Amino acid sequence: MASGTCGSADVPHLPGRNMTQLINRLETILNQAERRALVAVLRSRPDLTLGKLQECFTGQFGATLQTITIRELVETPVELELPSDGGPVIDRGALERAKRLVGEEFDVCVLQAIQSAGGQPVSASYLRVRVGGPRWKLLDSLRRLVDAGQVERTGVTSSTRYRPLVMPPDQ
Repeated sequence: MASGTCGSADVPHLPGRNMTQLINRLETILNQAERRALVAVLRSRPDLTLGKLQECFTGQFGATLQTITIRELVETPVELELPSDGGPVIDRGALERAKRLVGEEFDVCVLQAIQSAGGQPVSASYLRVRVGGPRWKLLDSLRRLVDAGQVERTGVTSSTRYRPLVMPPDQ
């Protein structure tokens, strides 16, 4: 490993002061990344009201949200790419896990993806990029969720949308 780089092989050899500096630097970088990610999410939701945003102040990111300024929302360069459909960021790990699931276990992933839209109706294509798997597997799951009364289906063909009938307690 080249000198000046930070790798797992370097960490045990750092004196206490250097380790503290490394940890402080890492914490600063992570805090900045969290702020930028929150700014990106807020920008992706231009219809979000300040009243609705205030409801998030007690959540996991509440302390950081309370310190974000209007200037940051307008001027902060954000390199985080959000989905063009306005939905939540796609979790690649969840996609990989869902590939191996079948039946009710897969249905849970689909229902969670529908619920993650905050009660807004979503299309099958919206779900496909968030859950993965072949089209037939997703459609079978949606049919089971509709039949079980957990999801409402409206529209036909390309205008078909799915909305959760029951939201999880934390939403």
